[in-house]
Amino acid sequence: MTTARLSRTYATEDGDTVEMTVPDTEALHSAGLSVRTAILERYVREELGRVLGIHPRSVDTTGRPMGCLGIGSISGIELQYRMEGALGVELNLQRLLLANSAQELIDCLAWQFGPEGAEKYGSTVPA
Repeated sequence: MTTARLSRTYATEDGDTVEMTVPDTEALHSAGLSVRTAILERYVREELGRVLGIHPRSVDTTGRPMGCLGIGSISGIELQYRMEGALGVELNLQRLLLANSAQELIDCLAWQFGPEGAEKYGSTVPA
């Protein structure tokens, strides 16, 4: 269900190599909300881990706002462009930077791939 279109690797500050997998957007469109959320949680953890130089499992998705995770304006713009390009979504930079947690960002992305949240969060960018 999470067929990879693009894989990348990055090194963590402790020397581990993490392979990132961009979710298949067609799979995201056809999956239910809970499955989309799980797929996107993995991807967002990987992207945040890459920016922060840590293992994805070390990314706190629920307990800290994005700024407290270490995401500032420059890293936020980088995340915005990478996620928009990889997922074909419109991601509001202010929403990303002011998110109360990474989970809020994950939820926003998950809703964009289904009919439930197109009005609330916007829709994916047409191919």
